[in-house]
Amino acid sequence: MADKEEKEVKVNLSFTSEKLFVYGAIADAVIGFIWAILAAAADSGGAIRAANFFQGFFFTVLGCLVLYGLSLIIKSKQ
Repeated sequence: MADKEEKEVKVNLSFTSEKLFVYGAIADAVIGFIWAILAAAADSGGAIRAANFFQGFFFTVLGCLVLYGLSLIIKSKQ
């Protein structure tokens, strides 16, 4: 077998706090939407499923707006 060459790669990541809040809002949207779907699928009964879905969706939107608003505040301060 051929020997594999090992390469060393250095990665430098730098994020501003604004970008972290925006990425956090995106991650919150994805996770919250998945949470809403799973909560709706887990319980029995149509009304309970709908309530769990909208509860998850509400917290998703709320969390995204808070994180995105913080990113805008930080952006305006710079």
